[in-house]
Amino acid sequence: MKRKEQSNTYKVVLISLMIALTLILNRVIPSTPVYHLTVDFVPVFIVAVLFGPLWAAATYAIADTIGSIILPMGPFNPGITLTLLLIGAVFGIVYYNRECTGKWIWIRAFICASATLVIKLFGTTYFLYLMYGGPNGIGYWAYVITRIPNCVIFAVLVFILLPIVQKVIIDRIKYVR
Repeated sequence: MKRKEQSNTYKVVLISLMIALTLILNRVIPSTPVYHLTVDFVPVFIVAVLFGPLWAAATYAIADTIGSIILPMGPFNPGITLTLLLIGAVFGIVYYNRECTGKWIWIRAFICASATLVIKLFGTTYFLYLMYGGPNGIGYWAYVITRIPNCVIFAVLVFILLPIVQKVIIDRIKYVR
């Protein structure tokens, strides 16, 4: 097999595995109905570092779409899929082909955590507001206030786990490749 074919096969297989792992972490492992906290971003982060923002965005969006069809937790909301796509893209933009040693690993983790906080707090909340609250229900800012703890905890998880995953998993995957 040619090197290019092997590389494409490796990419497709690894991305497919990361989509499956994202599905498992997001849909199979239970979470509370009030706070949906998962670490489903970890496989997306791995794809972002190895293959870039486009593939990471696609990984998160495909996993969310498949999950909403196979294991729905409510009606499918393309707006939430869009926010997940943006988070995957941010991971890729911040980490793909970038230096991830020393202080840079923490600076990049902080940038990603801040971006995910903003995207989830204002973007995801907006689409939840449209789906459940709308103009006749409670106001958008009431949704924002109630989602602050969930979004802050998620951002802290991103900040803590990205450097760990970078050092423990991604450096080994790059070595094997």
